[in-house]
Amino acid sequence: MPPSAKDSGLGQGDGFPAYNPSRRRETPPKLKKPVPHYRHLIRWNDKQPAASLEERQMNHDLVVLRHALDLFLDLRMAESEALLKRGPQPVSANGAEVSDYASLNPTAVKRASQASSDKDSRASVAEDDSKYGSSKVKENDQASLSTEAQEKLSLGSSSGSEKKAKDSKETRSMYYDLGRGIIQGMRAIATFDPDEIAMGMQMFEQTIKTADKQRKGSMMGLGSVKAVGSFVVGTIGAGSFKGMTRVQKHAELVYAEATLLRTGLSVFYHMDLWMVLEEAINLRSAFTIIQGLKSFMDSVESELRAGKNIDHYQIDEHLVSGVTLSYALYNIIISFLPDVIIKMLQFMGFPSDRDWGMAMLAACGDWDPSAAAESPEEHKERLSSSANDGIRRQFCDMVPIIYHTIVSSFIPLKHVDFAFAKRINDYNLELYPDSPFYIYFKGRHLQVTSKLDEAIATYKSLKPVEARWHNFTHISVFEELMCAMMRADHDTACEKSRQLLKESRWSKCCYRYLTAITGLERGKESEKKKINSLMEKVEDGMQKIAGVNLFFETFCARKAKRYVKEGHLLLPSFDFMILWNSFDMMPPKALKRALDIISGEVHRLRELLPNKMKERENRPLAAKDQTIEAATGGYLSGMFSSNKNASAKESKVGSYENFYDDYCLAHFLQGNVAYHLAFFPEEPFDAAMCALALESFETVFRYAPLINDDTYTYYFSHYYKAKIWIHQGRLEEAEGRFKYLLGLTNTSVMSLPTLLGGKGKNSLELFLLLKTHSGQLDLEAAKTAADSGSVYSGK
Repeated sequence: MPPSAKDSGLGQGDGFPAYNPSRRRETPPKLKKPVPHYRHLIRWNDKQPAASLEERQMNHDLVVLRHALDLFLDLRMAESEALLKRGPQPVSANGAEVSDYASLNPTAVKRASQASSDKDSRASVAEDDSKYGSSKVKENDQASLSTEAQEKLSLGSSSGSEKKAKDSKETRSMYYDLGRGIIQGMRAIATFDPDEIAMGMQMFEQTIKTADKQRKGSMMGLGSVKAVGSFVVGTIGAGSFKGMTRVQKHAELVYAEATLLRTGLSVFYHMDLWMVLEEAINLRSAFTIIQGLKSFMDSVESELRAGKNIDHYQIDEHLVSGVTLSYALYNIIISFLPDVIIKMLQFMGFPSDRDWGMAMLAACGDWDPSAAAESPEEHKERLSSSANDGIRRQFCDMVPIIYHTIVSSFIPLKHVDFAFAKRINDYNLELYPDSPFYIYFKGRHLQVTSKLDEAIATYKSLKPVEARWHNFTHISVFEELMCAMMRADHDTACEKSRQLLKESRWSKCCYRYLTAITGLERGKESEKKKINSLMEKVEDGMQKIAGVNLFFETFCARKAKRYVKEGHLLLPSFDFMILWNSFDMMPPKALKRALDIISGEVHRLRELLPNKMKERENRPLAAKDQTIEAATGGYLSGMFSSNKNASAKESKVGSYENFYDDYCLAHFLQGNVAYHLAFFPEEPFDAAMCALALESFETVFRYAPLINDDTYTYYFSHYYKAKIWIHQGRLEEAEGRFKYLLGLTNTSVMSLPTLLGGKGKNSLELFLLLKTHSGQLDLEAAKTAADSGSVYSGK
């Protein structure tokens, strides 16, 4: 049971910092084990003749794929697709070697953009455009499988070279197939169209078949790579890979990558939890290969430290970046799962070390978060180094950027460093100045550092994307929408939400709700009929991923049903912003404006509060009476009468059925905004705002037993009060509050949280659980800081 409201005052303000430390650049983590620097193992001599025709072909394919990737990243998607659609160009046994390996460097590719291959790409694009003509499927009308899509599915692609796939003499390339699969997979994610997802799965299946033909059939010692051994503890030793040719090692890597990517699309396509279980064997098989390649790299690194010559292994930057990316992602993704699942996966041999995985990715790009800024000479060397240009290299850079600037906004994380993410992004933006990806990341960095005006300008600077990739721009449109909501700019919010509803397929449920509430906030009477119609359709747009409802869609559906029933919602934009942790990004000016709007609603609702409830507010309140659990049984005392029926009658506010839901929501929002003003990073601590936050949360606790549905306001109030106590140094009390929140969850086999108390289902319970676990990390950091005599710099 949580502590009583009586001992929650600020007192003299003892324990609070006079000045809030930065939460935007934390110190790098202390790693439990050393991080391998596989870049130092690169011994691929591009001047040395290839050992076989097969290797010569792979070298040529890697050059083309690197070029295609550079085109794709720099907003030239059609040229990239056309280059890959032409298919691999066979290299003759006595033909000239592909010697221009400088083209693996993105800068060199840009200089060579007028070369004949590029000219051929543009010609192919023109041919493609004329070929599609009026039969091209519209972006927003792909609900049914068209004839063209069926043809693509049966053939894997619409290009002429792939229509000859049945010809046994046709040259196939695992890297061409992988490149086409990745592009198709990205389009599937961008459109969320079942046809596109199915085509992506088909292409990855073809990649798996092509790579499998180039894998080593059998190995000494532990047997074939294909026979991965035991599902639980099966591994492949480093010695198995030492006996492989360079092509065979690449084939193993591509086979594993394609398996993972096909599995991911399969889960999206079937939207079924059982599919996740069915694909677990494939995930384990792929990981076994990745683990074996890592063991091989570790063994070679040991030989290098011992002074041995490792040139004969011919390790290249493509293999290094691939193994690094795959193994690091296993560590990072698994670390976000519930503890019970992590332990089960660790028993099966899967790794789970988030900090180590992030450090491994940084090492691939030779990034050091604690290093000083690069000199012009060092920066020039970085830009020209071919060691930075494995075909998975840019993906290794994207993960830390996404982790620091996006994931950290949804889940409070430790060791977040916005400046480090910006340094990586600036490097890539210099290579790809028109890239919609890195421009978006730039805008996101500005947004999370509370520079909303600059962020909006950056999002607007995105150049038009080709029609078939238009959906990628919707990420930036959504961020513009959220920035407008933070600034209470209802006109812009309406414009952006309507654009998303019209053009995007990602979440019709969410977009209908956003379009409705932004129109509701704008307050035009002429739009009310459209708003009512949208609210009625919100629930119909819900979808499931792996058999589970998306938490934000559940939230939108519940609120829409409330509106349909009652005809109003309280502060819906600010309410929705809780889902995106938008209050963390708002600058003081926007926070103060939001506080004025919310406090106005608090005052309005207080005027509706029954007099008998106002009279009893100063009475002593027992701890048990400020909980939702108090409403599930027994009589209420304290500010409520001893008779339960009388309490319900005295607290009733006319026909306002969910008055106390709104009353608690208004106070929670007021407390949330006040909390962020009190502890705004790199600003003086605001004791008045901290006091207002505590007072607001106490009001939520007082009226919690009368909440019907919006239980999340109560649980989040506990979370933020615990955060205030951490700042104040009341660590034991904060720990008790976190334990109370975690005690409301049911740690079943899947460890999906189910709040046992409470009358209404908390649609944000998973979100709350993640935040509470992260709050415990803050608590541990505060304890460490207290023991060392330093200042806690939590969020």
